[in-house]
Amino acid sequence: MTLSRNTKDSRPTIRDVAREAGVSHQTVSRVLNEHPKVAPATRERVTRAMHKLGFERNLAAQMLTTQRSQIIQVIAVDGKFPFEIPLLNSTQGEDYFAVYSECTPKMLPRMFDMAAARMVEGVFLYAPKLQIDDDDLLKMSHNIPIVRRDFAFASKKITWVGFDQVRATHLAVHHLLDLGHREIAMVTGTLKAINASWRYATWREMLIERGIEPGPSAEGDYSTRQSALQTGYDGMCQIIQSRRRFSAVVVATDNMALGVRSALREYGLRVPEDVSLVSFDDAPHARFMDPPLTTVAMDFDLQNRLAFQFLFERISHPDIEPHPHMLLPDLVVRQSTREI
Repeated sequence: MTLSRNTKDSRPTIRDVAREAGVSHQTVSRVLNEHPKVAPATRERVTRAMHKLGFERNLAAQMLTTQRSQIIQVIAVDGKFPFEIPLLNSTQGEDYFAVYSECTPKMLPRMFDMAAARMVEGVFLYAPKLQIDDDDLLKMSHNIPIVRRDFAFASKKITWVGFDQVRATHLAVHHLLDLGHREIAMVTGTLKAINASWRYATWREMLIERGIEPGPSAEGDYSTRQSALQTGYDGMCQIIQSRRRFSAVVVATDNMALGVRSALREYGLRVPEDVSLVSFDDAPHARFMDPPLTTVAMDFDLQNRLAFQFLFERISHPDIEPHPHMLLPDLVVRQSTREI
């Protein structure tokens, strides 16, 4: 009695395709791996045989053979990546797939283990709160090329792309000082975040160096649009209720500035007649606010594109030395600030 094979076992193999096409199984393998030294007629014959037999390539085996997965993994640590992933919009990214993952700092080593298991070719790391030693990050990375999309100023062994947060704060505070303000408050993002902690420290340092007491401050959270609006509002209320004097306020993001402006209006304070307001990002709505918002512009689309570009370079040329890419922001002056 002859037993029939089950469906899984009866799937056509490379050798079945080779017999159907009248070629060796090595030739079929070369066609699958897009080897350039296969005659067009032979390639066409093998392709027809695959379609006829319903052959499906074993991607796992192909990855092991070629040592290529064509996978880029985007890892967001402690939150979501709040921007469009520009992989498909780049020429270099046309041959890659993007896998998006989120994890906590504690789970990051396990995330890299999983990336290595699926033979990920590169990691785009977005970790705006992650304070980690380069050696520790490299140790868990399994030698997968990494680019951080963060202002990782202390990092010397990892390629990163970020806006200069010290310069950004200098632009905002200098603008207010030049307008005559000496009582300058601040609504920050969470000080666990790298960017927010740099801005807060720079704001304090700039004022103290000039013999000016830093104004009142409150800590907010801009991890989501809703939290930014709410904590901007709450932070401004907290500052007003402290009864400390201020004529200007530096706000962590344009979204938070919407909440700040709402709180000021509730307390009868006008922008800029009573309080000058300067923020960061230059989000699309900044110029449509009432009044239009003075803000430090950061081109996040450029930052994202460059991070992917440098990641592709590291994949193609593993011997390239890692190095930081510091982007310079610009101040956009609108009607939310005025001279006193």
